[in-house]
Amino acid sequence: MEMLQEFFKFLKTQDLPLKQDQKVLLAVSGGLDSCVMVELFRQSAFPFAIAHVNFQLRGVESDQDEQFVQGLAKQVDVPYFAQRFDTKSVAESTGQSTQMAARNLRYAWFKELTDEHGFAGVCTAHHMNDALETVLLNFTRGTSLPGLSGIQAYKIFGAESSFAGLQVLRPLLFAGRADLERYAREQGLTWREDSSNAHDDYARNLIRHQVVPVLQSLNPNLLDTAARNMRRIRSADRNLGYLLQQFVQYENEAVKVQKKAIAQLPSPRQALRQLLKDYGFDAEQTRQMAEAFDQTGLEWHTDKGFSALMDREHLQIFARDKSLPDSFSLKVQEDDLMLRLPDETRLFLMYATVEPGENPVQSDPNKITVDVEPLRFPLLLRKWQPGDSFQPLGMGGKHQKLQDFFTNQKLSRLEKEQTWVLTNQDGAIIWVLGLRLDERFKLRSSTKKVCNIHWIR
Repeated sequence: MEMLQEFFKFLKTQDLPLKQDQKVLLAVSGGLDSCVMVELFRQSAFPFAIAHVNFQLRGVESDQDEQFVQGLAKQVDVPYFAQRFDTKSVAESTGQSTQMAARNLRYAWFKELTDEHGFAGVCTAHHMNDALETVLLNFTRGTSLPGLSGIQAYKIFGAESSFAGLQVLRPLLFAGRADLERYAREQGLTWREDSSNAHDDYARNLIRHQVVPVLQSLNPNLLDTAARNMRRIRSADRNLGYLLQQFVQYENEAVKVQKKAIAQLPSPRQALRQLLKDYGFDAEQTRQMAEAFDQTGLEWHTDKGFSALMDREHLQIFARDKSLPDSFSLKVQEDDLMLRLPDETRLFLMYATVEPGENPVQSDPNKITVDVEPLRFPLLLRKWQPGDSFQPLGMGGKHQKLQDFFTNQKLSRLEKEQTWVLTNQDGAIIWVLGLRLDERFKLRSSTKKVCNIHWIR
């Protein structure tokens, strides 16, 4: 029962989202670790189903694994899902390694299953030995702090991933392989041995068989020591991330990194690497950025669909949605209450009557109250265009080109690109969204009916 108690303790300390009324999917290969995971879930009474992937990489042995897991699911009386992939063909056609192709195939399938059947997430049977091997592999190949912090007990794939939203739980990271094997024998469990694990053809196997035993001869408590070190590195990484966030602003669609603050750090390049890694910027790109703080207008792009623009005071990060045209227009009729743009931006119109002379306070730049009388429907919402001009509120009715207005407002090129205008049917600009109302549409002493317009980005 000691293993089961440690299992519950780990779930609690790691705050893993496992509930008695919410079923999860267990990724079961048939090996020792996944069979122990099944037994712990069975004893804990957490509801679960079993999923097995046959990658068809070991011929008859792969098929026998599949049959074994199917029998295990029947034995514990839980739903069972199986899938076969021609992994080698996929790897060759995509140019991926066999291991990477297998990983992507199984997580994509897990995502399909969780979406279709409502599973809270998928549990994998990674244990402490796996975490140590991963750290040693990362250290050998070159990595940053996160790569030295081991495998995370809980992960949600982000929007940039093809498995976006998939929750992955690793509830066995509290135990080493020897602990799992001892527990399995105590419980009389059976499991399958993967013959490929006995060979040193893969880098991970080489570390497992040749490197870790040497380290354990130097420190018999290597796994415990490694676990403590990984926790310390993880904490240091989180502290660093928290401190660096003080130099970042999130405004509408852009992430703004303060150039002056980053430049004063001992290692600006490493700070940018830490801040921008999730957007897909690589080490060479962040090196170029750190060396170009005194320039403006430079751009960098990533395969994840993000771009970086070096502005006067900030390095701006933003997503480019190539599915949208550079400009488009949408018509708003007088009885419309809400307009939804393709990029999920929304414009709300709400009408009300006011007492003559009443002047509502305008404090939110994304909200305006205008006099309905000069409005001419249908209104037009569009990107600003060269040559546009308007009468900025507060300038006594004087016309000003938008380009000059942007310059006075010290807008970056990115901010200019993302600026929208709301116009009358006759083309007169009513509002430069989020920036300034036109003088002609302000409230007057004679105003009887107003239109409240709220722009939500």
